[in-house]
Amino acid sequence: MKLGLSDRIALITGGASGIGQSIAAALCAEGCEVFIADLDFSAADRAAQTIGAEAHALAIDVTDPADVERRIRDVAEATGRLDILVNSAGILQIHSVIDATIEDWQKICAVNLSGIYYCLKAALPFMLAQKYGRIINIASVSAIKGGGAFGNTLYGTTKAGVVAMSKGFARELAPHGITVNAISPGVVDTAMTRSMLTPELRERMLAAFPMQRFPSASEVADLAVFIASDAAAAITGQNLIIDCGFLTK
Repeated sequence: MKLGLSDRIALITGGASGIGQSIAAALCAEGCEVFIADLDFSAADRAAQTIGAEAHALAIDVTDPADVERRIRDVAEATGRLDILVNSAGILQIHSVIDATIEDWQKICAVNLSGIYYCLKAALPFMLAQKYGRIINIASVSAIKGGGAFGNTLYGTTKAGVVAMSKGFARELAPHGITVNAISPGVVDTAMTRSMLTPELRERMLAAFPMQRFPSASEVADLAVFIASDAAAAITGQNLIIDCGFLTK
């Protein structure tokens, strides 16, 4: 299968760890030049050094539209284009609705929803000019469940918004050669989730997964690579679920 990713320019927000880092590494392995954009520049730089010479660290605050516009413009102007945008930056909210505060809601919306919108808007002028683009937004099965094993209703609501945004942008941008898709993982086996799972909680959660395991970050990355590729040129406006069968139960 010809993926057509060689020499593409990709920017991944939240790319310093977890799913974002796995996607950055997978795209780089397919020949992309990747920019790992993260609020934590030191972590992004460590990730870039681990991935290789075609990976670069970039400090970005996705909640600040001026910073987002400036950083994405710098990348596009320095490289001459921007082909792939992966919006992986996100935060988790685990409090119950009863315990959650207004500030909790404002913070999770600022990162999980507004942050994606700011990045989409900043990338659009360059993708429209080149009549080509691949935009991938990381959502969650919490978008369908209205919350999940870790994320609560506030988290699920923001991720449902990510799915809706992806579908709407896909419809509007399809005539311009730009595809927009969401990927909704279940609980992904990462360092963060492993630190949160007691053996008892892990056993109880795995019972809800027909495959009796969690999807890995590398499996999510493989899906993202395919969606970013020429092989997926006809796929847009989709919410692609990767959850080891969690939603079938």
